[in-house]
Amino acid sequence: MIGKDDLGEVLTMLKRTSVATAYSLLGESRSKNLLSGIKPLLPNMKVVGTALTIEYKKYEEAIKEKITGNAVHDAHDRVIGGEVIVAASLGRSDVGVFGDCITFGFKSKGAAGIVVDGGIRDSPYIMKLDFPVFARNMTPEHIGGVIVPYRVNVEVSCAGVQIKPGDIIMGDSDGVICIPKERGKEIAIKAEEIEIKEEAIRRMIASGIPLRDSYPPRPDLFERFLKK
Repeated sequence: MIGKDDLGEVLTMLKRTSVATAYSLLGESRSKNLLSGIKPLLPNMKVVGTALTIEYKKYEEAIKEKITGNAVHDAHDRVIGGEVIVAASLGRSDVGVFGDCITFGFKSKGAAGIVVDGGIRDSPYIMKLDFPVFARNMTPEHIGGVIVPYRVNVEVSCAGVQIKPGDIIMGDSDGVICIPKERGKEIAIKAEEIEIKEEAIRRMIASGIPLRDSYPPRPDLFERFLKK
């Protein structure tokens, strides 16, 4: 379990690794932690932070329940810095869940990024914000009459993954994963160890050692490059 005191260190360590490395450490059930079909708007986008969730409901259901208020505004109020806004929008990639103004609002408040299991609109403007946004699709359509944001900071199902508030969200050009908060420290430490070893392997390859001896590394050679 991550305590409040070392959460920052854990996030810093995870920022130094990749989604692929962290994903491989999640074990046999890792596919349950991969947000299928979610990709960055731009290839070089990367995000690491704790989940602040928004749950969406079908418009017809929201009308029947007479839902008032706006969970997006509620989420914005809760941002204190470093959160990844996770919008569980029922997989509606045909509508733009967030546009540039809402996205800019979260960036200005200090959020780390946005992950949406639906569409994003105003993407040309969002791409200029230098702010990580991950989504299924880009579209000019809005959510009016389709889905409604109605609850914030609750457990959600986003792109097939159960995400609790405070879980760690990681995204890069390979995709997006959720690391359960109770495994964050373990994954971060192991990922750091892997990155150190793989950097040694890269040095082996760069020095001219054949791939058959460098990946996987021949133990005697590996020890020499690991110490550099």
